[in-house]
Amino acid sequence: MSRAVVIDDSKAIRMILKKILTDLGYEVAQAGNGREALDLFQQDSGGFSLALVDWNMPEMSGLEFVKRLRS
Repeated sequence: MSRAVVIDDSKAIRMILKKILTDLGYEVAQAGNGREALDLFQQDSGGFSLALVDWNMPEMSGLEFVKRLRS
């Protein structure tokens, strides 16, 4: 099964996207900001096939998350 992560500070948006991705056959993890997402990526050895990332979030923006993940 493919795995996805939804990173958004809005719980409602995370729930909507989780439902859509689950219906498409993904196993879905969630994070409320970039810092939480980095923790998910560090703890998870299996990796994710897809990441949906919000641009504006508290603590760490989506852009900063992507930059740190790539480095």
